[in-house]
Amino acid sequence: MTDAQSISSAKPSHQDADPLENNDHTAHPIQTTSTGMHVPQNQQLSSTVPSLQRPTHAPIPTTTKPLGRSGVGGFQSALNSQNPTFTVLKATAFQQAVGHPMAYVRALMQMGYEPLPYYKGKNLFGKEATYYPNVFRYLRFVYNIDGFTGIYRGFGCSLMAKVVCWYTTTKVDELLGPVNKEAQNEQVNLTWNKCLQKTLREVQCQSFGILISHPLQVMAVRCMAQFIGREETYSSINIFQNAVEIFQRQGIGGFFVGLIPRWLLEVSTIVISNFLIHLLKTQIPAQQEMAPLFEYLAAFVAQSITYPLSVVTTVSTVNRSGLIASLPPIAPVGGFANWQDTYKYLQRHDQLKRGSSLINRMVTGPV
Repeated sequence: MTDAQSISSAKPSHQDADPLENNDHTAHPIQTTSTGMHVPQNQQLSSTVPSLQRPTHAPIPTTTKPLGRSGVGGFQSALNSQNPTFTVLKATAFQQAVGHPMAYVRALMQMGYEPLPYYKGKNLFGKEATYYPNVFRYLRFVYNIDGFTGIYRGFGCSLMAKVVCWYTTTKVDELLGPVNKEAQNEQVNLTWNKCLQKTLREVQCQSFGILISHPLQVMAVRCMAQFIGREETYSSINIFQNAVEIFQRQGIGGFFVGLIPRWLLEVSTIVISNFLIHLLKTQIPAQQEMAPLFEYLAAFVAQSITYPLSVVTTVSTVNRSGLIASLPPIAPVGGFANWQDTYKYLQRHDQLKRGSSLINRMVTGPV
């Protein structure tokens, strides 16, 4: 009796009671342990199942891998729609597939190849002028000769050039790091200093992309130029065959013909576009929704100003390639000495705007 009273008098208060105990004063059955001590049943259960009272382990971290990232090797991750590289590749391939026929026909125009007869018409001011057929009639002419696959001549090399240029530009940008680490997360107005830093970064990255991808660009343009003379020297897919042909005819320098005018074209386009976009955003008060319109207008103006360099690049790429496109009457006798010679020749004959218009293609220079 004295033992039971001593145990009951030693019962903890409500502040020290176990969470599993009820708050009322109902008596609990007492059991005897192996050591001879009398312990209430609820305390015995709580001592045997401590995990029900309070966790003794650290909580499981919630930073688990997102769904869809696991897989064998890189195959599953490449197929994942969340992979930015795979998404960009799909977008680039789709854009090239849709726009290549027009780019192909424009390249032939820039080379000076006009197989369809011109016709007389009137311009916007009512004066008589001479016109070449529009780009759709030109494209139908190519389709009637080579079929559907013919309008994708050079597509493989052109797609590879775009992908290599984009990938190189992206990796160089990652290696260089943020443009301005201090003001990276600050919400401040654009300044000319930031515009200059952004432009210089784009020029740096794009320069590496142009340099690495230019041999593929040379192969793509020469594949397109084969339509004029019906040659089969260059392949749209087999870049090794193309590399052997270029090296045997022109050496290492043949892989980089037209590199300087192409670099000037890309750099000047970046500089003019960024300058105009910054000018429009700072001088014209507008909502954020107007930003895409500003970028479109800036790109249109920049491409219009720099278009002559695009013609010089295309003509320089096929220069002295041995193709019919590089021989008279399309090109002068002996070809061009360098890209400056090409520019002066085209300027003298008023041919720097070849292919700039796709609908109303007015004839300029000698017919």
